[in-house]
Amino acid sequence: SILIIRIPTLQSARIPPPHTPCRQGLTHNPLALSLPAVASTLRLQFTVFVDAVSGTPENPLWAGDNTAFKFDVSRQTELSIQIYLRNPAARPGVGRSEDIFLGATKTQPRLQETTTYVENPKLSKKDNQKAAAEQEKNVGQLGAEWLDLQFGTGSIKIGLSFVENRVHSMKLEDFELLKVVGRGSFGKVMQVRKKDTKRIYALKTLRKAHIISRSEVAHTLAERSVLAQINNPFIVPLKFSFQSPEKLYLVLAFVNGGELFHHLQREQRFDINRARFYTAELLCALECLHGFKVIYRDLKPENILLDYTGHIALCDFGLCKLDMKDEDRTNTFCGTPEYLAPELLLGNGYTKSVDFWTLGVLLYEMLTGLPPFYDENTNEMYKKIVQEPLTFPSHDIVPAAARDLLTRLLDRDPQRRLGANGAAEIKAHHFFSNIDWRKLLQRKYEPTFKPSVIDALDTENFDPEFTGEMPVDSVVEGNALSQTMQDQFAGWSYNRPVAGFGDAGGSVRDPSFASIPE
Repeated sequence: SILIIRIPTLQSARIPPPHTPCRQGLTHNPLALSLPAVASTLRLQFTVFVDAVSGTPENPLWAGDNTAFKFDVSRQTELSIQIYLRNPAARPGVGRSEDIFLGATKTQPRLQETTTYVENPKLSKKDNQKAAAEQEKNVGQLGAEWLDLQFGTGSIKIGLSFVENRVHSMKLEDFELLKVVGRGSFGKVMQVRKKDTKRIYALKTLRKAHIISRSEVAHTLAERSVLAQINNPFIVPLKFSFQSPEKLYLVLAFVNGGELFHHLQREQRFDINRARFYTAELLCALECLHGFKVIYRDLKPENILLDYTGHIALCDFGLCKLDMKDEDRTNTFCGTPEYLAPELLLGNGYTKSVDFWTLGVLLYEMLTGLPPFYDENTNEMYKKIVQEPLTFPSHDIVPAAARDLLTRLLDRDPQRRLGANGAAEIKAHHFFSNIDWRKLLQRKYEPTFKPSVIDALDTENFDPEFTGEMPVDSVVEGNALSQTMQDQFAGWSYNRPVAGFGDAGGSVRDPSFASIPE
């Protein structure tokens, strides 16, 4: 369904003095008039850029009461609005990361459609108007109410309304195809705009015939199943899924800060604090998956995205193994050569702790620029993974605490490996001693690096090889699939949410919270 937000004006806002650290700890220069608003619906954060049409930076008038911003919603949740001022003195190439934060506000809209107020003949005109306004407010329709700003001064005028979408089946025609942003063996990923709300999403298309011919039906259904279950701040969420006779479609949040692989290739390696930050967020994502009896099995920089604020978002769940209890073992040989755990190579079967081996490999790569046992010859690399001693560069690159953590994560004995008894023992390692895990899960740490992202349409962090392609849903040639084949994809279509899931820093059922004291 659709939540409609109207934000006509702001009053008495205070601009942080030039060169004075604001709430995020950043220093800002003098500002321009144009002001964007960031609106968060559900757990997803969408950015809406709104230029002021008149007024001053402290009291801007935007496009007025008639301008509405529409968001896809599907359950009761808190609405958070953050106000930023565009910074014309921002350094080139930093995107929106140097905009000036002016304040934030929250409200709790009720997702009920507007009902017409029936006037009471016994009341005066003024009392009838008050009663009508109260009725609108009670069903989540804020009649352009003023809300005070937190972390700043002044107040913002906001109006809310709700429209239930009674179209029960989604189809490709509901989306405008904008750009190709990726391609895989079964299909491609496109940036799309949902026509009714104008929200930007990523649309992943998968050809059914290819999936069946390569015996990947189980993996494909596993990806959809995982994405439908999980609501975690560091995992790309599934918004919708639907199908045609020839294809499967996944509609996901559009995360456009680029792959971690892209940033690591460009910078060669990260400093210790940045690597620790990414590792901690990934650990929370893995702990959440393990809590839902899921092994990820394919952790690598290419499967980790950065959002425009600099937080990570784990994606691509095609190699996940479902229904894995703590003591369960599986033998499927899958993954990426550089990140394979020794027990997988030896064919001994493996448990959830295989994900913590790959977490160690990734941390090592972020700090040094290469995986620990890398070799251009894949067979030689496999030998090194199984038997080569773990070595480190100088202490200024890999400090003592990181060495100790890596040594424990890259233990070839999965029973002794740190994390064999759960992610909590990794969180307790002194490498993470300064991290407040609840604060991390609530995304309250300010990332030291923010990708250059101009707006929700920005695709500069994607490979031009893809973005230069024509965004079309290609025609599938060949014979139609039999009904037996089609039946394998029964139940694919999906609309968020999963009953019982919340939004504050992860699902209320998210096991990541289990080990954190209140």
